[in-house]
Amino acid sequence: MAKHICSKETFTSPRGLMPSTTTGTGRWLQQLADHPALPPPLSDQHPTYIGFDISDQQFPPPDASSPRLAFEVHDMVKPFPTEHHEKFDLVNVRLVSYAIKGVDLDRVVRNVIQLLRPGGYLQWQEADASDSWAHPETSAASSCIDYVIAEKVDRGLLPCIAGPLVKTILSVPVTVPDGQHNIVSWSRDLMRLVHLETVSTYNHPSPAVAAGKKAAIMSAATALLKARVHRKSTELQNSLESDPWVGKLKDEVKAMETTLRAVERWDEESSWDFDLTWIVARKAIVQETGKGWMAVRRPSP
Repeated sequence: MAKHICSKETFTSPRGLMPSTTTGTGRWLQQLADHPALPPPLSDQHPTYIGFDISDQQFPPPDASSPRLAFEVHDMVKPFPTEHHEKFDLVNVRLVSYAIKGVDLDRVVRNVIQLLRPGGYLQWQEADASDSWAHPETSAASSCIDYVIAEKVDRGLLPCIAGPLVKTILSVPVTVPDGQHNIVSWSRDLMRLVHLETVSTYNHPSPAVAAGKKAAIMSAATALLKARVHRKSTELQNSLESDPWVGKLKDEVKAMETTLRAVERWDEESSWDFDLTWIVARKAIVQETGKGWMAVRRPSP
C-alpha cells in the first residue's frame, strides 16, 4: 500500500509526520520511510513516522528500524495524547475489524481523525471476513471463516465493517463559524471521501498485498480462531458428561482444532482470498470567506 500513498493522482505527497495505527511489526512504516518519492525528514532529531499499537510485542528492536521511525503503545479506543493532536499529514489504519467492537467504531474514528492536521489524509484498509472466498472451496478455509464470523459476533465485533466504517468517517461534523467555509468539501462534513476501492488479493502482483493477505489470515483470523478454541475447550472442561450438549460440544472443539492445524500449515488447502476495502478521506480546512483558497486546497508538490 505504500505506493498508493505516494500516488500524486490521489493526493500530493505528504510533507510532515505520518502515523500508522495497529502497527504490528512496523513493516508498512518501514516501506514508507524507504520510499524514494517521499520528501526527506523534517528533522534529524524527530521521527517522521510513528507507529501505534495496543501492544509492543511485535515492535522491531530500536536498532533494527530506521531512525525516522518511532513506536508507541496506545489503545485507539482511547483518545491519543494531546501532543499528537493535529500533528500528522496522513494516518494509516488497517484491519481493526478483528480488534474493535462495533459500539466503539465511532469513538475510534474520531480519535484517529483528531491526529490529522487540517487538510490531512486518512487511509484505512479493512478485510471483512464475509468477503472471503476460495477456489476450489476447501473445508479448512470455509470452516475457519465460519468460526471467525461466529467469534466476531460473540465478541461484539463487526463481521462486515466496510459499510459502517465509510458512513462513520463521513458522518463526523465540523464547526464552520459565520464568515468562514470548509474549502475541502464546501460542507459541514469533517471528512471528504477522495478514494474508495476494493482490492482483491487473488493473484495481486504487489508483494505488500500478498504479505497483507498472509498477515490477515495468520495473525488476525487465526488469533480469533485460537481464542474460540480456548473458550469452547474451557466450556467443555466445566461441563458434566451427563449434560445433554456435551457430545455436540466435543465434536465442535475437535473440528475447530482440526481447522486450526490446517490453517497454521499455510498451504493451498488451508488459505483463501478476500477483498480489501481501501478508503482515503481528507480532513476539512476551515478558513475565512474571501481569502484565496485554491492554492491552499491543493498545495504544489
